[in-house]
Amino acid sequence: MLFRILTALIIFSSTVTAKLVPPIDVNARQLLIIDDDTNTVLFEHDADQKMSPSSMTKILTAYLVFEQIKAGKISLDTKFSISRKASKAEGTRMYLPEGKTVRVEDLIQGIFVASGNDACICIAENISGSEEDFASRMNEKLREFGCDNSHFVNSSGLPHEDHYSTCRDLYKIAKRLYADFPEYHHFFSQKTFTFGKGTHKNLITQFLRNFEGAEGLKTGHTKSGGYGVITSAVVNQQRIFVIINGCKTMVERNRFIESLMNWAYRTFHQVAVFQKDKIIANLDTWMANKSEVPVVLKDDVLLTLPKGDKHNLSAELKFSGPIEPPLEAGDKVGDLILTMPDQQVQAVYPVYAQASLYRAGYLQRLPIILHYLLFGKNPR
Repeated sequence: MLFRILTALIIFSSTVTAKLVPPIDVNARQLLIIDDDTNTVLFEHDADQKMSPSSMTKILTAYLVFEQIKAGKISLDTKFSISRKASKAEGTRMYLPEGKTVRVEDLIQGIFVASGNDACICIAENISGSEEDFASRMNEKLREFGCDNSHFVNSSGLPHEDHYSTCRDLYKIAKRLYADFPEYHHFFSQKTFTFGKGTHKNLITQFLRNFEGAEGLKTGHTKSGGYGVITSAVVNQQRIFVIINGCKTMVERNRFIESLMNWAYRTFHQVAVFQKDKIIANLDTWMANKSEVPVVLKDDVLLTLPKGDKHNLSAELKFSGPIEPPLEAGDKVGDLILTMPDQQVQAVYPVYAQASLYRAGYLQRLPIILHYLLFGKNPR
């Protein structure tokens, strides 16, 4: 049964209809822009194309470190041994000295500020015994996150034909990193880090320094994959992720990412459609102690919509009715379906009973039956 709550629930006045394409040439690049709060894809181009994730791989290495800390197996002050393999790592490094020890907190900073391949190898060897075993753990986590188009063979993102990911899969990892470990967000946007005799500067904080609300996360580069970045920002409590790869130069990547962030926040905004625990409808019951049962949503309903565009947004409640007892408050009774016909987009939200229902007594059931036979509805 479909119960129409509102027709044209929200209509936005419009003077211009924007063409919702970011102001860059997306050819030969992989790109995903997504509102994290509403899981709304604002733009994508080849977001499921397999690519070299380069140092963006390191966000999963960081996730596994944070997971170990949360489980109480290590702490930020735990000291890891530095092997020869780690100290001689190729590519970007924080210059770990062979045979010494280093604090886990320093290694985490080495990942996000220095993009240290040696930091990742050191972590992998101390957590799993070898980088190969750590990579197996990474792939288990990829499967857990639903990253079906990814496979990692090392902890740092050094190029390998069997080491690949996609923009969408990198977003899934980044989303979990932010959601599961809010206490460590400060590492993602740390500007500098001094280790030994050298001071490292965070590339991502340098090229996003003019974008208020930017929070990092990780850059990357390989010869085959080009220049890429995973970044997010929060503006007016709205978090947007931008993941891009395949840029030809660092300058191009830096220019594009700021342009894409500005475009996303300038073009889209969030609209509160329904509030949690607020009655959205009263559904008819049958042979119950009440003639109607109020229904609610357990979460606020936010939609991310283009600014200035006109949308006819309709809401329908799909349920099997009339509702029969027994029914406990909090039981699911149907789904709220929001539709924007002009964009052919639908969103589905479960709807729950706000009150319990019990079977009516014998003396209550007889008038219910008679009233329904005469008038086709429950007595009020």
